[in-house]
Amino acid sequence: MGALIRILAVARHQWGWMLIGIVLGIGVMIANMLLMAVSGWFIASMAVAGATGVAFNYFAPAAAIRMFALVRTVGRYLERLATHEAGFRLLAQLRVWFFRQVAPLAPAGLERYTTGDVAGRLRNDIDALESLYLRIILPLATGGVGMILAAVYVAWWSRPAAATLLIALTGAGLLLPLVARSLAKHPGRRAAALAGELRAIVTEGLQGSEELILLGAVDLQAAQVDAVAAQLVVEQERLARINALTMAGSIACSGIGVAAVLFWAGRSVASGELAGPLLVMLILFAAASFEAIAGIPVALQLMPSAQESVRRIRELTDAPLPVAEPAQPAPLPTEQTIVFHDVTVAYDPATPVLTGFSLLIPAGQRVALTGPSGCGKSSLVALLLRFRPYQGSITIGGVNLSDLAADALQSMIAAVPQQPHLFNTTIRENLLIANPHATDHELQQALADAMLTDWVAGLPLGLDTRVGESGSAVSGGEARRIALARALLKDAPIMILDEPTEGLDLVTERAVVTRLVERLAGKTVLIVSHRPACLELGDTIYRIATMPGGSC
Repeated sequence: MGALIRILAVARHQWGWMLIGIVLGIGVMIANMLLMAVSGWFIASMAVAGATGVAFNYFAPAAAIRMFALVRTVGRYLERLATHEAGFRLLAQLRVWFFRQVAPLAPAGLERYTTGDVAGRLRNDIDALESLYLRIILPLATGGVGMILAAVYVAWWSRPAAATLLIALTGAGLLLPLVARSLAKHPGRRAAALAGELRAIVTEGLQGSEELILLGAVDLQAAQVDAVAAQLVVEQERLARINALTMAGSIACSGIGVAAVLFWAGRSVASGELAGPLLVMLILFAAASFEAIAGIPVALQLMPSAQESVRRIRELTDAPLPVAEPAQPAPLPTEQTIVFHDVTVAYDPATPVLTGFSLLIPAGQRVALTGPSGCGKSSLVALLLRFRPYQGSITIGGVNLSDLAADALQSMIAAVPQQPHLFNTTIRENLLIANPHATDHELQQALADAMLTDWVAGLPLGLDTRVGESGSAVSGGEARRIALARALLKDAPIMILDEPTEGLDLVTERAVVTRLVERLAGKTVLIVSHRPACLELGDTIYRIATMPGGSC
C-alpha cells in the first residue's frame, strides 16, 4: 500500500479533483439508497392508507422521491465528469513525471532494458494506474463510507437489524475481498509481469521484422509470443475464477443481510415497535446498501496488479543516475578548453575500453580522433556528454565535468552521435528541436552547411516533409545530414561530431567538410571518424591504438 501512496504523492496536484469525485460519489450513493428507501415506504404507506381509509399526505414523500432521483441523475453525471477528469489528469501527470525521471538514465542506465519494456512501462503500466483512482481508491472510499452510513441509518430504527446488516456488509465488502486479494496477489503480479514481457517481445519482433523474415525466424518469434500469451491467459483465468467466487460470495452475503434485516425488523413490526411501511423501507434500503459496496471486491482484487505496475515503474524511476548530479552545481566555465586526464571507462569492469586516457582539446581548436573499431572513440563522446560513469578527470574550462549540472553542460554542447535519431515528424520539427526560436534564415543556413538545400527544395512539401519513424522515409546519408543541420542550428560553443559524414558519397562528403571548416571556426570541436576527408576538419589528428590487453 505504501508504494501506491508514494505514486499518488507524485500527482498531489490532482488531489482536489480526486476529492471532488469521491464527495460526488458519496452523494450519489446516499441519494440512491434514500431513493430506494423512501420509494418503498411511500408505496407501502399508500397501500396501507388505501386499505384503511386513513388520510395520507403524499406530497412531501413524492417531492422527496423526485429530489433524490434528480440528485442521483445529475450527481452521477457530475461524478463521472469529475472522476474521469481526475483519472485523465492523473495519467497525464504521471506520464510526464515518468519521462522526466527516466530520460536522465539514458543511455547507460537503460541498457539492461529492452525498448519494448521501457515503452511498456511508460504506456501500459502508467495507463494501468488509471484504475488506481477509478477502480480502487474511489470504490474503497465511497464503499467504506456507505457501510458506515447504512449501519447508522438502520440503527435509527432497529439496532439488531443494523448489527446484522453491518456484519453482512463487512463480509461482502471486506472479508471476502481480502481473501480474494490474498488469492489474487501472486497471479495479479504474474499477469502484470507477463503483460510487460509480452509487450517487449512483440515490440522487439516488429522492430526486427525484416531480419526475422530474412532469417526465416518469424515462426520462432511467433512461438515465443504464443508461449508468453498462453501463460498470461492462464494467470488471467485464475484471476477471473477468483473474481467469480468473490462475486458469488458477495451475492450470498447480500441475500443473508437483507434476510436478517427482514427478520429483525419483522419482529419489531410484529411487536408494534415499527410501522409496516418502515419494514419495506428498511428492506429496500438494505438491498441498496449492498450496491454501494459493490466496487470494493473488485478494488481489492485489482490492488496487487496495480502494486506490480507501480513496482515496475519505481524500478526505473528510483534507479541511480549513471553520473550523479552535483549537490551544488558549479557555474558554467567562461572558456571551453577540454582536458581528459587519466580517464578509465569500462562497460564490463573486467575489460576496460579505455585505460589511463589523456587528451587536450584547446579552446577554439578542432581535434580529430581516429582508430580501429571498438577502441573507445564513441565512448569518449558519451563521457563528455555525461552519459557514462568514468574514473579519472574530465574538465571544461578548468571545471570538473562532475561538478556541472547535466542540463547546464548540455547547453554548451551540440553533438551528432554515431547513430542519430530522427523523430517521426517533419524535417522542420526535427531541426527546431535544437532551437525552437530559430528564424527561417537560420534554418536555411543550417541546411546549406549540411548540403541539404537542393534536396529539401526538391521535396513536394519541403521542410514540412515527414521523415518517418526513426527516419525510415529518408536515406541514411540524408538522415545524418539532417542531424548535422540540427546540431549546427543549436550553435553551441562546443561541437562533437561522431562519424558526421558516414553514408555520404565522396563528392557530398567533400562539400560538407568544406562548409564545416567555415561554420565551425572559433568553436571547440571533437571529431571522431575513420574517413580521411572528415579527418581534414581537425587542426590536430590523434590515433587511438589498441593495447595488447584489449584496452586503449
